[in-house]
Amino acid sequence: MSRIPQSNNIPADYTDLLQLAVTEIRTAREVIAKQINSSANSVYWNLGKLLFDKQLEEGYGSGVVKQLSVDLKHEFPDMGLSPRNLWDMKRFYERYSEADTKLRQLVAVLPWGHNLLLVNKVKEDSEVAFYASETLTKGWSRDLLLNAIKMDSFGQAQKQLKANNFEQTLPETHAEYANEVFRSTYNLGFLSITERVKELELENRLIAKIRAFILELGKGFSFIGNQYRLEYNGKEYFVDMLFFHRGLQSLVAIELNNLCAVAYWRI
Repeated sequence: MSRIPQSNNIPADYTDLLQLAVTEIRTAREVIAKQINSSANSVYWNLGKLLFDKQLEEGYGSGVVKQLSVDLKHEFPDMGLSPRNLWDMKRFYERYSEADTKLRQLVAVLPWGHNLLLVNKVKEDSEVAFYASETLTKGWSRDLLLNAIKMDSFGQAQKQLKANNFEQTLPETHAEYANEVFRSTYNLGFLSITERVKELELENRLIAKIRAFILELGKGFSFIGNQYRLEYNGKEYFVDMLFFHRGLQSLVAIELNNLCAVAYWRI
């Protein structure tokens, strides 16, 4: 954010106005980007379908596709219609032509480079849906998506234990949302941890870089404190880390000796 110039004519709530304007512009850009991606992918999908319907395969169909590329590039020189790209469009169509509607809607708004990664690196529909959803939610670049695939983020998310009290303390629909918030495993590499460390050392590193940790947890979290004192039924408790989640409207307590142990209290 640029520095706000000092002037007697600028009202006290100007900062709020500026933040709202910035949010509107960024939201509009995201919507436009998705619309552009969707339109481009629709063209690629239809071109891939044409090649598929003509039963062209790499090998005996290479001459046809090569000539098609030459002629299309003459008409549309800025579209990147190389033979390789045309074959990729066919593979894109083949990959998702029989997939469910939800998955097709997810990949339709991804950048083309992201889609090529998923087609080349990920085989199962459930994994594609996971990575596509994470990309859209977290704004992953192509490199971040590639790193997530290499680290098997999908597999790690499936293995994560549900050590929480969501079903006991939250309504059913709210518990589902809470589990979704904590669905992903969290990368603690930003703490420079390369081997097992004591709880106190881990806690100190987390507190030292709490802003980064909050970002790892996801959108909607606000940090309240560490070793936070709570009293319940006349007993005193100290919570390793206490957060508030705006979407859940709940307090979130996390015990660092088991990074999956989470409890909720509705406000």
